[in-house]
Amino acid sequence: MSTSDVQQQIVVAALDRLSERFRARDVDGAVACFSPEGAVYGDDLGEHAHGTEELRLFLAEVFEETCTLGWEVGETWSRRRGDVMWFVSDAEAVLDYPDGLRECVRLQLSGILSRHRRRWRFELFTGTQPVTHSRELLVTLG
Repeated sequence: MSTSDVQQQIVVAALDRLSERFRARDVDGAVACFSPEGAVYGDDLGEHAHGTEELRLFLAEVFEETCTLGWEVGETWSRRRGDVMWFVSDAEAVLDYPDGLRECVRLQLSGILSRHRRRWRFELFTGTQPVTHSRELLVTLG
């Protein structure tokens, strides 16, 4: 198995573990996927949390949404230096609603993983929806 295959397996396993915790709405399990100093950033301004306590509050709020959120990981790019790895993954967010509706949305996941006691945890995790033709990007120069 090549080095890049091993790296991809590590990243996909970490992302799958976090997705499972999201689908289960398991705040403590999701927080355990992060280092104590870990951070998460969404695609909205102000959508972020740093450290265990902020992560706990942020994720509890995310899990109060009516839909259950998870993702399926696609193509992944990663690099590793010792016990630190950074990555970008194409993914499909899967939103399941109580009425049985399932919505799938393209997503890009990126972050930094570090190894703590033989387990890879997120130092940084970011999930964003790519800007597409159907979304407007407004830039004001001033």
